[in-house]
Amino acid sequence: MSIHKVSMRNKQKNKAELESQYIVRIANQREAETRIRETIEHEIECPRCYNIMTLCSDFDSLYYLCEECDFCLYTLK
Repeated sequence: MSIHKVSMRNKQKNKAELESQYIVRIANQREAETRIRETIEHEIECPRCYNIMTLCSDFDSLYYLCEECDFCLYTLK
């Protein structure tokens, strides 16, 4: 068997391994995003007036807003 054939087989094997690693990484990322979505509460109790605060979003941040007392609570990334 020539060195060229061995080299081509190794390249194909490495390509297949990289593709499978990429697929696993994408699946893990989607699973993490799903868990985050499931753990975020859409409504919480306002610490100021005990009314309901609703989850809102700006372009790059999430926050809870109480419409009763206008209290705003920003979340951390």
